[in-house]
Amino acid sequence: QGSASKALAYAREWFPRFGGASRPEAVPSQLDEIEHLMGIFIYARRLNESPYAMLFTERRWEDGAHAFASAFCTLLGLSSASPLSVTIGAGARALPIVCKVSGLLRDKKVEWSQQNELAVEVPLPDDMRFHSVFACPVSKEQATAENPPMMMPCGHVVCKASLDKLARGVRPGAVASGRFKCPYCPGMSSLTDAKRVYF
Repeated sequence: QGSASKALAYAREWFPRFGGASRPEAVPSQLDEIEHLMGIFIYARRLNESPYAMLFTERRWEDGAHAFASAFCTLLGLSSASPLSVTIGAGARALPIVCKVSGLLRDKKVEWSQQNELAVEVPLPDDMRFHSVFACPVSKEQATAENPPMMMPCGHVVCKASLDKLARGVRPGAVASGRFKCPYCPGMSSLTDAKRVYF
């Protein structure tokens, strides 16, 4: 819809930073794509009959908008899909596993230690994993390099700062021997028994 001369001026101003020698080292070269695209000026007066006609379809613009949105969400560690869709998808993957475990526990007359805690890990694909951070269930703080997540022998995980408080007897259930009760199950632990967890 614009003029070919304006498009050429725009290309000369902005394309070198993506394909020329002056581009920053961190930017990968797009020279092949630029060379292919510059051929469009030969067909400037008859684009609809050119090999580039497919670039101007409505569907192509929609695909481009979706690609930009997906790349932006990936950069932020978010899903480009609807949160409701992701939640339903993850629930559908987890439901058979949870039902099977629930049946096994019911047959053995065993109950889960916590009502809001899954008794088994549910494997999810990478496109359904968005946060590699751990929030301590005791302090409600996010884990850091200085305060990493630590797993007790019973399998429950808390941050190191919370583990230190448990060992010092800040919470009820601690004993003088340095051993303490897990805040989520009857299991006993100590600082030396805990292992660091890497996400």
